[in-house]
Amino acid sequence: MPKGDQCEFRSPAGNTEIVTWDATLFWNVYYIKGAFLDSDKAFEVLNGLKTYEMRVLHKAINTLVLARVLDEHPGINVNCPALEARPNHPIMKKVMRQGWPAGLFTIDMEGDANSGVEAVKQADFKRFLDSLEPAIGMQVTLGQTNTTALCPALTSHSELSESALREASIMPTTLRISVGLEDPRVLIAHIKMASKNALPEEYHQKFPSNEKIDQLYSEIYKRVHEDYIDSRVSMEDLLK
Repeated sequence: MPKGDQCEFRSPAGNTEIVTWDATLFWNVYYIKGAFLDSDKAFEVLNGLKTYEMRVLHKAINTLVLARVLDEHPGINVNCPALEARPNHPIMKKVMRQGWPAGLFTIDMEGDANSGVEAVKQADFKRFLDSLEPAIGMQVTLGQTNTTALCPALTSHSELSESALREASIMPTTLRISVGLEDPRVLIAHIKMASKNALPEEYHQKFPSNEKIDQLYSEIYKRVHEDYIDSRVSMEDLLK
């Protein structure tokens, strides 16, 4: 609708109403509230699209590695569709390109009764959380090139009661992890060192061995890149 114009329409109730130009989606949201990008931001978006595909590829690799390694620890519960045991895994394989996960998942350190690992105490967890920086940023933003994490029970959902948090499946030690582009082994090394400094020794010892982590990283890195290459358009199709 042109600026300064208006139009009549019949509402579902049968009434005739007048809508002015500044109440429309374009003018009210994009123009008045300032959702237009300036030239610098528009350039950054266009320039970033050129590397978007490769960044998503690396985020998928890193998510697979982090989720698999953390899931090896009996005291860490990983909620990520990249794991075959998770109920959302079949959906991920069906709807995601090549069946790769998005770079966002949660973990908690509430332990596992079957393996005899108890939940991490709150004071120890806070020390562990503080020790994750600067390798893992404690930020609320998503989609960055760096890996970030957030504890909802201590930040975004801290005003909820304990019962409300558990009803929302938010544990005291729940961490939401937004995966970046770093070598995932650097993040795992930092997590292991933070656990060594902040958590009981027996907890630290239950992480997978360094050799197993290296092997897992190599296997996932090669497999994902092979799948990616096989999914690329052929020269024959490009010349049609």
